[in-house]
Amino acid sequence: MKQQKTIKGTTKQNTAMKKFMILVAGSFISSIGSGLTDFGLAIYILNLTGSVGATGIFAICAFLPTILLAPAGGVLADRYDRRLMMILGELFSGLALLISLAAIMSPNPSLVVICIGVGISSVFSALTEPAFKATITDLLSAEDFARAGGMVQLAGSAKLLISPVIAGLMLQVTTVGTLIMLDMATFFTTVLIIAYVRKGLIGKKNAVTGTRFRSEISEGIIAIRGKRGIMTMIIIMTIATFCLGFVQMLSKPLVLAIAGERELGILTTVIAMGMMVGSIGISMIKQPKSYVGMLSTGLFGCGVFMALIGVSENLVLIAGFGFMMFVFMPAIQIGAEVLIRTNLDNRVQGRAFGLISLITQMGYILAFIAAGILADMIFEPLMQGNTELAISIGAVIGDGVGRGNALLIVIAGIGLALVGLVAARLKSVRTLEAKEAAEETVTESFERNMIDFNVDFTNKIDYS
Repeated sequence: MKQQKTIKGTTKQNTAMKKFMILVAGSFISSIGSGLTDFGLAIYILNLTGSVGATGIFAICAFLPTILLAPAGGVLADRYDRRLMMILGELFSGLALLISLAAIMSPNPSLVVICIGVGISSVFSALTEPAFKATITDLLSAEDFARAGGMVQLAGSAKLLISPVIAGLMLQVTTVGTLIMLDMATFFTTVLIIAYVRKGLIGKKNAVTGTRFRSEISEGIIAIRGKRGIMTMIIIMTIATFCLGFVQMLSKPLVLAIAGERELGILTTVIAMGMMVGSIGISMIKQPKSYVGMLSTGLFGCGVFMALIGVSENLVLIAGFGFMMFVFMPAIQIGAEVLIRTNLDNRVQGRAFGLISLITQMGYILAFIAAGILADMIFEPLMQGNTELAISIGAVIGDGVGRGNALLIVIAGIGLALVGLVAARLKSVRTLEAKEAAEETVTESFERNMIDFNVDFTNKIDYS
């Protein structure tokens, strides 16, 4: 009898995993489609306006709703039918792209209309992601969480590893409108997949009042505010995302000044593979000597190679430096996450991490604004001029179109490296390590980082 129950339980578990794998396949397809649109529209706007600032506006419209609505999306995913949330989110996110498509196909394309379409699409995507990640708990047992978390991360990385190459090659023979239509097709494909596995998803409604929600948010704020070291870490990570935002914004015009869309797509994929290598390397370490050291090394190494990207005008060297920059990124993410998580009460960690993610990722928004203004109004004109300063700097990094962007990347990279050096010396940061030293291994940290809280200080970076 016991054996029959075990067999029945195993069969049910296998069925649930199969359903989840189908959902992940849908997410993988949708991620590729989103990457096609991101890559294609960024290049289209650059060619249309010739302005980094305009590309920054596009990036803000695509990125800001995801940041601001993430907490609300999580609440809705807990209150309502997650299957319905996912279907509606994917469906309306795809339909919203019709606005951008119509603007592109118009005789007089409007940047405002393009951004409105992308922004609305991002709103619905923000509501979909928490519901999708919550299905890990709905469908699977605890022993499958690590495996599921890895599958989710792999699906999300498709927009960096696969989409750029496909988009770069397709733009040689077609237009960005085709890429958007393919993206829309992937949204509707995902809707069909979600509907197919709907019986395995739990549609639950929790009676959570608005007052209770505000109270929980306040508890998260109090938990963060009461720890000096955590507040310092938030400042450090916000500065880090600000610096990283510059290379995200300026990398495309930097490469397109010396190469074409096809080369940019291939280069982007090669660089993104660095993060996979870095993640695998860290997961093989059983126990680091210091998470503060891991964080500091990650920030410093990432900053150094980021600066080297701006110095070089050779595509092979840019690819190599970019690859190494991404190798160091997981060290930043995991080091920061462990130091913060092990110094927070477990009861408030979900709320606290949601707020921390919201604050730190605002660094990207500030960088998008600053990069556009500085590149268009100061640095690009400077490096295309004949002043003594431009000539002396040009002797090191080159001059002409795109080298103002390169100079900004160099400055931001140096700034990031300095943050790494300072972080290792701050007493308030070092005190965070005392508590976590005896609590968990890097492997556990890495798995929880992907699964439990979905906190990722670097996963919003999109170099496609």
